Amino acid sequence: MSLAQNRECRMEQSAGVRQPIRVLIIDRSILTLQGIKDFFSGSHEIEVIGMAGTRQEALQTIQAEQPDLVLVEVRVGQDSGIDLCKTIRQLHPQVGVLFFTTQDDKDILRAAIMAGAHGYLLKSATANSIAKSLEVVANGGAIMDQHLTEQVIQWLREGSTSGHEQWKETCSREEQDLLSLVASGKTNKEIGRELNVAHTVVASRLQKIYKRLRISRRSEAARYYIDLEKKRRN
Repeated sequence: MSLAQNRECRMEQSAGVRQPIRVLIIDRSILTLQGIKDFFSGSHEIEVIGMAGTRQEALQTIQAEQPDLVLVEVRVGQDSGIDLCKTIRQLHPQVGVLFFTTQDDKDILRAAIMAGAHGYLLKSATANSIAKSLEVVANGGAIMDQHLTEQVIQWLREGSTSGHEQWKETCSREEQDLLSLVASGKTNKEIGRELNVAHTVVASRLQKIYKRLRISRRSEAARYYIDLEKKRRN
């Protein structure tokens, strides 16, 4: 069921009465969580059904409360909001995901879009802009902060080459071997011992690869390698 169909279904169940948009706020900042909740406390259109500061809290609350959408930061505690977005879209496709962040980096914006996000707002947005964006996403639309238009245009001009294609084109055999060790779960120290180099050298090499692939976590690097190996075998 799509977001819009989910909203229509809830309206029909309520005899045509428009129900408030049920929102879960996911952010490691207590000030952000409380600030947004306080702003919407008197709203008839938006109901904050919960707040979460970690990935686990977020997934548990989504499962229990079934919100219409979540408002999420790029970083959630020690975890990636991008990865959380992917998980939410896989487990709860009827729930909209709207990023609300200080990060205006085009690579992060791109990652959010590729993860299935329905919107991306900067924390400099006004309260009214947030409310309107929530309404758009809850009704099945997509929204983007107007200050990010230039980044999206640049992305489109560069072309949306997938991470797998880019990885195949730009990674040497040595770099592929290095990522295979990451995928096997080895730490930088363990990889260094195996390659007979300092762990700082391993970290430096990995950072260069991460930058090229536009990723930031070992889990993402491992996923790229594993997926590419599956492609090769097929």
